[in-house]
Amino acid sequence: MTEQYFIAVVLIILSLTNTGVQSLQCYQCLINPPLGYYYNNTNRLCVHFDHSDKFIVECPYSTMCMKQEFHLDIQNGVRIKGILRDCAPQKYDYQEYKNGVWSPKTEVMEPYKVGCQDIDDKGQRTTPTRYCYCRSNLCNSSPSVTHEGYTDIMGFIVVFNLMKYINSLR
Repeated sequence: MTEQYFIAVVLIILSLTNTGVQSLQCYQCLINPPLGYYYNNTNRLCVHFDHSDKFIVECPYSTMCMKQEFHLDIQNGVRIKGILRDCAPQKYDYQEYKNGVWSPKTEVMEPYKVGCQDIDDKGQRTTPTRYCYCRSNLCNSSPSVTHEGYTDIMGFIVVFNLMKYINSLR
């Protein structure tokens, strides 16, 4: 009798549970403010990332969260670090031709593995980059580093290249 009672209770609980599919939630922060006055995301810049609710977004076209860490080594041993957080880019939009008609289709692809990997661009990239992917809500929340502003890094690149150009003119 107790086994039947237990099964009945479990079935009642399962029937009352919300079975609607919810999308994954990830932290999102932008490196640069979006261009144009139509966007109001300047409050979500990575330089201000603080794990608060304003950085949480729904990811309806992702099954993974992503964190991108990048480093830039400047002359005299200065190293700038940055972190970008977002939904993993898994959305694939395409057109399908069926019965003489083209129609838009969307798929969520699975190109990434859980974990972190360093990207080796065989010496072509000046910025070492590490991508981390995970599958649970808000899993891309690892601690931030001192400088997360891409603008800072781009400023250093411009100054470095300008100094290199000026030295080449001499």
